[in-house]
Amino acid sequence: MRSIRIGSLLGIPLLINPGWFIIAGLTLWLLAFQFFPAVLPDSGRTLHIVMAVLSAVIFFASIVAHELAHSVVAKYYGIPVRSISLFIFGGVAHITREAARPFNEILMAAAGPLMSLVLGVLFLVAWVIADSSGPFGVVLAFSGFMNIILGIFNLLPAFPMDGGRVFRALVWLAVGDYNRATSVAAWVGRGFAWFIIFLGGLAALGINVGIASNVLGGIWLVLIGLFLETGARRSLTQLTYIEELNRFSLTDLMITDPPVAEADRSLESLARGVLEINPRVCYFVEDEGTLAGILSAYELREIPESLWQQMTAREAMVPREQLRPVSPSTSVSDALLEMENEGLLHAPVVDEGRVVGVIGRERIVNVLRQAGLVTG
Repeated sequence: MRSIRIGSLLGIPLLINPGWFIIAGLTLWLLAFQFFPAVLPDSGRTLHIVMAVLSAVIFFASIVAHELAHSVVAKYYGIPVRSISLFIFGGVAHITREAARPFNEILMAAAGPLMSLVLGVLFLVAWVIADSSGPFGVVLAFSGFMNIILGIFNLLPAFPMDGGRVFRALVWLAVGDYNRATSVAAWVGRGFAWFIIFLGGLAALGINVGIASNVLGGIWLVLIGLFLETGARRSLTQLTYIEELNRFSLTDLMITDPPVAEADRSLESLARGVLEINPRVCYFVEDEGTLAGILSAYELREIPESLWQQMTAREAMVPREQLRPVSPSTSVSDALLEMENEGLLHAPVVDEGRVVGVIGRERIVNVLRQAGLVTG
């Protein structure tokens, strides 16, 4: 399901996944009809609903603040942040690449939980200062304790949670190998996830495991465990991809001296009879001897054949300004990640300002296909 953009913070788009509305609705119902009536039984239903709405707004705003803390540290280290998303299991900052050093990773990962703990302490201090056991005080106390729980839970060493990323960075510091550290952290994360699932199963059977004691709590634990297990397993899969791709250099896979087409040439002359022979053809488009863009088989196929004769390479190409050049020393996995993040199919390979080739996303993915790691 496609996420809905509701605004931006510090230039970072803020998105809501449709699945988030499920947990938001469940949270409101539990607070308004279960939790607050038990805490303040003498208050009316309308007040309980108002308290629930205010508490939910504060809680989800706290999640955004948690993810924004990750994002601010990432941007400080020059790592782009694509967006912040709220979804059924909370929130996530879509950081486009990993930190370059273990210490940077520790700060990035710890920033979110620390923000939650600080917010929790501030809400609890406000509750103590207000010295209120009424509706306002209950909302402050609830917000404080929920942020404390959020911060502590995220510090658990279950990769890919924040605590798991801190654990990976510590292993990285110890062994000096990022890939090995990722493998260790991911396997620890999978073990933790299966433990959570086990506890959820016991709770679903009516056994009190401390953090859950009924069917609903057990099911929720199982879902969280499955979410964590999937994330850790995906990290191991990505690590396998990286190890396979990094057996090659970019110069092994790039197309050197690709055909050059003048910007005013018609698509008819570039595509007719060529696509059948070379279905992955890619042209450098030049304008007065200067690189103007790239025109690949993908762009050619996007144009109906009936328009080939009247359209030029300039009109169909990906302009140079939209391309993200990479250097020959860039790892294949990093080049693929860059193209994925930017939604590009090709990237020019530039050495000391001179274009020496072009690398295609499909060509890289084909390496994984040949290794039997991906299909289709």
